[in-house]
Amino acid sequence: MSVPSSQSTVPPASSPLIITSASNLTPDEKRDLLFDVDRALEIPMEVFNEEWWPLISNIWTKWDSYKYVNGDIRKTFACHFMKHRESSTRQKENVLNEKRRITRIRPSNICSAMIKIFWIASSNVVQVERHKNSPNHTHSLSEIDRLKRPKAIRSLVEIEAAKNYSAPTITSAVKEYATLELGLGEPARELKRKEVANIKYKVRGPAETYLIGNPNLKLDILDSISYLTEQGYRVEKYRVSQRSTRGIVFAHPEQLKKLERHGWLTLIDSTHKTNRYDWRLFTLYVRDTYGCWNVGAHFFVSSEDADTVAEALIIIRNKYCRWSPRYILSDHSNIEAKSIKKTFPGMAAGEQECQVLLCVVHVMRTWMQKIHEKKTRDIMIAAMHKRTKIGCESLVQDAINSCPVPSIQSYIKRNYTKNTEKWGLWARQHSPLLLQVTSTNSLESFHSELKKTTSSSHGLIGAAHKVVNVDCKKRSEAESASFDFRIKKISAYGVDGDILEEIQKFPFPFQQLIIREACAVINRLEKGKSTPGLTSLDCFCLFRHRYLLPCKHIFHEHMYGNKLLTTDVWQMFREIFEESGFEVYESRESFIEYVQTEQQKNAENRRIAVGELTERMRDRYWRVEEMGDVEKTQSFISMLEASMNPIILQFDNNSSGKT
Repeated sequence: MSVPSSQSTVPPASSPLIITSASNLTPDEKRDLLFDVDRALEIPMEVFNEEWWPLISNIWTKWDSYKYVNGDIRKTFACHFMKHRESSTRQKENVLNEKRRITRIRPSNICSAMIKIFWIASSNVVQVERHKNSPNHTHSLSEIDRLKRPKAIRSLVEIEAAKNYSAPTITSAVKEYATLELGLGEPARELKRKEVANIKYKVRGPAETYLIGNPNLKLDILDSISYLTEQGYRVEKYRVSQRSTRGIVFAHPEQLKKLERHGWLTLIDSTHKTNRYDWRLFTLYVRDTYGCWNVGAHFFVSSEDADTVAEALIIIRNKYCRWSPRYILSDHSNIEAKSIKKTFPGMAAGEQECQVLLCVVHVMRTWMQKIHEKKTRDIMIAAMHKRTKIGCESLVQDAINSCPVPSIQSYIKRNYTKNTEKWGLWARQHSPLLLQVTSTNSLESFHSELKKTTSSSHGLIGAAHKVVNVDCKKRSEAESASFDFRIKKISAYGVDGDILEEIQKFPFPFQQLIIREACAVINRLEKGKSTPGLTSLDCFCLFRHRYLLPCKHIFHEHMYGNKLLTTDVWQMFREIFEESGFEVYESRESFIEYVQTEQQKNAENRRIAVGELTERMRDRYWRVEEMGDVEKTQSFISMLEASMNPIILQFDNNSSGKT
């Protein structure tokens, strides 16, 4: 507020404490001087604005201000605990009580301390004095630090927030630097991770506007394709006319090499909410020679249905590389199963069969929801881990017979009696690799890492940026793993030196596997277990079956019984990996006992088709439900009932013989 006046703006004469730029005061001393102002202070303007005020900005809040015609400025500040502005009660907003956010209102008039600050342009100094009749603070400086952090601390957070570190990391770094370097340990101690996260969002928000992309979807797609092409990716967009759906397939040439070479077993999964259009991101995942998981390819789809997903898989298979999987591991998704069958028709088209296996973790999660009888669920889990088909099917029947709930009995009969080869581990005993990789957890970890950086407010271009970043990180990790594979050596306490020397001759990932088995002998001894009594290397434990390496039973026998691990035996084990790595397990597949008949294939196709329709309907329902529009949700349900009821009624009439 400008007041045209010629009167002096300098406060009444006093004997102020004059501070110069050379004054050697600690941050705590500066804060004390400006907390309870017992004596007027005179400080160079630049020094005050840059060094003093940021230290105490949390103590004072502006009460009023005046700007004079000669350029001088006078401001009056009140203690933050005075709180002279009333808290909003949101009475004017038409918000229901149950919809209101629960907040706390800070009490007012706890402290009445006030100060006046003069910025004197002519002498380029700042004068600080206690306001007329102002009392001392009724609280300590540490109490105000708990209420709010000074600008000096917030500025440090903003500098670190510009870097892409997590909030906990920034919090620790700022506390350490403020305490050791700046002498601001007291206010920094009260810094909270939530506060850092909020500052980080405000700082990085404007810097990430490029991730929002063009509001026009067509232009956003073109921008995304252009960016991915610049990053060296092969990109192709496509449209499925009968579904009116679209998709974008993209993969880096290095990823395609991995997919072509190691795609014998491929993991597939999708994730959502990476962009504002809710286009689902699918990823193909493979394990390379060095035991490192790598991306094979990605694709976005506007709608998650079998035709749209199959079109993307066909593009990858026929145009991008010679991808010929023997097994594909997926979650409990009928959409993915149907799209894989369309892409890889198998012997009917004169090519090898591609079998879809279910992730055992997803299957057990489904059982946790559907089979709430613990005894029945435990029997089903035991059936999953049976090594023989007859043992698995026998336990499934036991679960049905012992279950007291008819609805659960029906659920198991319909969904798990005729397809044990998909979820039962008996069907994977012929392949060490299938026993090593039984879930899609590694791919879910990739998507989880990606989701930490993406947002449902980003455009496709934003999602593409984040996918490229994580892909680059994964390729870098794979390069590091390849470097360590034949060079890095492991060390372990409590393992015989001769055995450790033999173990160190293996590639590093296999050293880690073997050393754990060697160390497990100590646990066996602590439990009082005797030697297994082996006379040869024929141990039938799960580890030996999975990795074809010496297990804890062989080590136990070698250390305290028969000397099984001779020099020739170690050489035999090493020869397995002399010219290869983890892909050696692909070639160790024995013949497959299970072969589907044509009738079984047709029945499975029908089940998958019905399952896909159910999944698509459920997905559409939740999309409408999450919009929060009750009328649209009810309209969707009404339309669904109007469409389904005639079909169900006609089926019921046909079943009962009515015309």
